[in-house]
Parts: sequence; structure tokens; C-alpha cells
Amino acid sequence: MGLQAVEEIRAALPEGLPMTEFALRWILEHPGVTAAIPGGKRPSQVAENCAASGKESLSPELYARVGAIYDTLIKPHVHDRW
Repeated sequence: MGLQAVEEIRAALPEGLPMTEFALRWILEHPGVTAAIPGGKRPSQVAENCAASGKESLSPELYARVGAIYDTLIKPHVHDRW
């Protein structure tokens, strides 16, 4: 189910928004988060990670789509654990 969720999220992303940038934007847009500290093996990865903070906010439609993917594919398998 997890890999199916990843593929569905990847398909829902706007053109030009890689999964790594999406993940960093998702984290940075959480109200309780003031910084994200991702790793990087190459200088180009570090630059790409830094660039994610300057990207546009994720759209409400994308939030809704990712929420639906979570509700369908992930929540039934994990929600009872917390």
C-alpha cells in the first residue's frame, strides 16, 4: 500500500515539482515547523533542498488529493496505532 500511495502522490504533483521538493514543502508548511534539516550527499542535492523553501505554497487541491490518498491507502492500516 505504501508504494502505491507514493506513486499516486507522485502522479498528483504539478509538473516540475519533484517528490523531494514536495516533501520539504509539506514539512515547511506545517504550522508547528520553523525549519527542516534535510541531508544531502552532493552539493547539488543541498542546493535543491534549499531551493524548496523558496517555492510556492502547495495548493489546497494538492492537500486534498494527498489527504484522500492517505485516507484510502494508509489510514486503514495505521490509524489504530495512535
